[in-house]
Amino acid sequence: MTKTNNNSFKEAYKQAVEEGLSILGKNVSAVISSYILEKYSIRLTDTEDNPKALSDALESVIDGGSRIVKRRILRVLYNRIGIELPFAMTINFEDRVFKAKNEYERLLPS
Repeated sequence: MTKTNNNSFKEAYKQAVEEGLSILGKNVSAVISSYILEKYSIRLTDTEDNPKALSDALESVIDGGSRIVKRRILRVLYNRIGIELPFAMTINFEDRVFKAKNEYERLLPS
């Protein structure tokens, strides 16, 4: 496993979200970001404690395309924190984010 201790889960998540949304282009990413800020009063990259907000925004704005974006976010996130990606990764986006966070924290040196 290749994980850097100075790369916190929050930073890895933020980078994964930004990279995942980059496939949609700047305009759609901005719409999703605005939606989350308006509806949940949180910034897009601060959704690591509320990934359902990101999931809901993706489904609201791009519906069917949200699955592709979520899958990419999870792939990037798991890769950045050095954890093997589960096979069925898009069954529950929020659950997969929390599992990644728990696994990351469990593997940190005490």
